[in-house]
Amino acid sequence: MFSADGTEPLSDDELLYRRIPVSQGWYTEGVLSPEAYGPHRERDVDGISFWRAKCRCLDEAARGRPGKDYYVAVIRVGDLRERGIEPVSTPHKGGGGHVSLPALNAENRRSPEAQALKARLCELTLKVEGPFHTFSAEETKQG
Repeated sequence: MFSADGTEPLSDDELLYRRIPVSQGWYTEGVLSPEAYGPHRERDVDGISFWRAKCRCLDEAARGRPGKDYYVAVIRVGDLRERGIEPVSTPHKGGGGHVSLPALNAENRRSPEAQALKARLCELTLKVEGPFHTFSAEETKQG
């Protein structure tokens, strides 16, 4: 059953989307850097963020700061669980379909375990889509 806020349990066959800023250089020529899965020191207190593909299209998942470009990494829930990594549906001010990975968070971001987990997430990434552009209000007026 699909809930309005997208917080129902995750199924193994679901795909998750992770937004990656093009400006960071974490994805180039088909190579994804583990830093693409690095927790932000302030925003990722509860774990790094993903969006559920069943709740957001790629364009929506890629939407970030106005005027910026983003890639979207795609990963499967079942692949995470097979490696003992449990994603959790979490409410989010940005709308439904938000997922956190508590095992990788702001507090443990520099630990050897976090470094290994980021590398493992790169291995589990099915593909990287994009880049996608987030239009600013000025670009929208001009277009």
